[in-house]
Amino acid sequence: MLGAALLIFAMNELGFRLGRGKGVETAGQDPAAVVQGAAFTILALLLGFSFALSLGRYDARRATLVRESAALGTTFLRAKLLDAKTAAAARSDLRRYGAQRIAFAQADAQPEQRAAAQEKSTEIQRDLWSLAIRAAHEDPHSTMVPLFITSLNDTIALSTEEAAVLGSHIPDVVIIWILLIAFIASAMMGYGFGRRGQRAIVFKVCFAIVLALALGLVLDLDRPQRGLIRVNLAPLQTVQRLMEGAATQPEP
Repeated sequence: MLGAALLIFAMNELGFRLGRGKGVETAGQDPAAVVQGAAFTILALLLGFSFALSLGRYDARRATLVRESAALGTTFLRAKLLDAKTAAAARSDLRRYGAQRIAFAQADAQPEQRAAAQEKSTEIQRDLWSLAIRAAHEDPHSTMVPLFITSLNDTIALSTEEAAVLGSHIPDVVIIWILLIAFIASAMMGYGFGRRGQRAIVFKVCFAIVLALALGLVLDLDRPQRGLIRVNLAPLQTVQRLMEGAATQPEP
């Protein structure tokens, strides 16, 4: 954000230097002011649409993580419906799986760590599915095994959905175009000040900071595990603690 603020101020200062001493149009409306107003209107619309889009994606990430946490917790509970040996193996795998899902959600800014967590999650999913298929073959008439398979299927499906929403961002080209329009609008504002011979340093510094903060807010919402605004992992962490706590409790 600091870099964006400096660039916005620099473009404003460049516009001021270009417009300095050119004089103000007195007959009719100043054409430069008309174009400047149009540029800021476009910038405001783009920022508004980008904010709405990034906020919607933030809410989608949060909702998906809550659903995945609930599905994981249900699968862990339903594992007790299996025979003792299979249940113990399934619960052990689910504990490891929960830890990998937390690592996956936390690694938004580290693609290599996220890929590693996703690969380990996929391996555990295969192990869990093999356990479920084996249990179904051993007791094809069971009414309990299908309950476990259903919740396990939901858990796997939601991991795919979470990967999709966590990887969904505003395209970089859109952010670049917003920045370019912000620079152009700032330069045009500086040009207008230059024609009037008014430097207004304090005003321009405040403008650059406010615009950079608005851009930073959009980016922070759009990439929620990188900045100040982060998706709360408490639901997944709570389920993980419950699963770890169950490991220390004696079996009835």
